[in-house]
Amino acid sequence: MKLPNHDIRIETERLLLRPFSDSDLDRAVPYYQDAEFLRLMEHDPPDEPVTAEHVRLAGEAMASQCYYFAIEIKDPRRTVGEACVQRMNLERGLVAGETVVRCPIGIWDRTLWGQGLAKEAVRRLMQFAFEELEVDRFCAMDVMAYNARSRSLWNSCGLRVARTLDSGALDFEIRREDYMTFAGISPA
Repeated sequence: MKLPNHDIRIETERLLLRPFSDSDLDRAVPYYQDAEFLRLMEHDPPDEPVTAEHVRLAGEAMASQCYYFAIEIKDPRRTVGEACVQRMNLERGLVAGETVVRCPIGIWDRTLWGQGLAKEAVRRLMQFAFEELEVDRFCAMDVMAYNARSRSLWNSCGLRVARTLDSGALDFEIRREDYMTFAGISPA
């Protein structure tokens, strides 16, 4: 599959969320080779070192299932992460009669963690999902309980723990009605 897989561009005050491209895969590789990044990002990190081919296959798999975005800082302009708005692909997250999406996200560069970039991106992706795609639920799946930054991110965006898995991972979600209240949008 050739990237990008869509042509949607979304902006925030500091960020541009643009279609993830083939050239972004090369930028991602060093971060996916960082043990701490992998421990926090991957529910089940691979046993072998991550290669460019591994990142490419994962990126193409994501692109086949979702809106796959590169996260760029506007000033100075540089790509710093990735995010997806993906139709729910886990049975435990499906709700009969509802459109449910999940949002894997990662800010690659640890020096940028704690600056609110992921929160800014997630809030804008929530707006895109609820207001443009008209989804019913927005989720974050397989968040490791020991990942305090990630738990804080999802809570600060209005998501709440929907379930705790036997592995200790957490699934977070926010329903449309709760998003509308969180975003200060009056019902029509």
